[in-house]
Amino acid sequence: MSRIRERQQKLRTLRTLGEAVSALRALAAQNFRIARAELPHARAYLREIAQFVGESGARQLPEGAAAGPPGVLLLTADLGLVGDYATRLASLAEATMHDLGARVLISLGRRGLRGMSRSGIVPREIYPAPTGGKGLALQLLPVVDRVLELREAGELGALWLVSARFGGAGHSQPVARRLLPEALDPGELAPAAHAMSPYCPSERIQAVALREFLAASLHASLLEALCSEHGKRLVVAEGARQWLSERTEEQRRRIASLRREISTQEVFEVVSAARAAARMEASS
Repeated sequence: MSRIRERQQKLRTLRTLGEAVSALRALAAQNFRIARAELPHARAYLREIAQFVGESGARQLPEGAAAGPPGVLLLTADLGLVGDYATRLASLAEATMHDLGARVLISLGRRGLRGMSRSGIVPREIYPAPTGGKGLALQLLPVVDRVLELREAGELGALWLVSARFGGAGHSQPVARRLLPEALDPGELAPAAHAMSPYCPSERIQAVALREFLAASLHASLLEALCSEHGKRLVVAEGARQWLSERTEEQRRRIASLRREISTQEVFEVVSAARAAARMEASS
């Protein structure tokens, strides 16, 4: 019976794990749907802001500010069950910093940073990685303001963004692209749709446009990263659910086999006792 109790305990553990994985899978599915629904709108807004940035000329450092060293902004994750998603992003961020000679790393999320620390790369700033699309813009504003502060103080020059490019549920590709100065193709910009306001200094308009462009770029990139992260989590969670289902069924079969074995042994014992009693009775 002790072996059966041991198997039953394992079965209860597997059921508990299965419930946790199912809950995480359901949450990932919800966040995936929200982020994917918002992504087209964020991209459309980014195109409009990029157009305005091109018209305002807000592509250079503020007047009087010195160009600082290049830096990398990494969009990774905090939650688990994402396979090699965070590791691939961290590897690309490390390679990008090495190629650029970058000395500043700002990270949204902590996954993958331990491997970078073994290479001597320590983030200057670490922010919690958003887990859903709701309230995302407000969560990004402190990051945007900090980047602009470092840039204006001459501690940060060109900024490269390392994030995941969404390619469908379970499919993503880590990419690195220049975020600041804005890598806009003049040929893609339409003619100026309106003149700058005569009631506000152009420097103020350019500063606001630059801040909004950075926020919109991060918003769109982070929504795409969330689609990639939660899509990967859906695939990993489904694999874990199937594995747990197989192990659960295996434990059920083993418990049933043990019960049959115990029942058979009990029958043998009863039969042996009956035969022994019959022999004793016959001999007497």
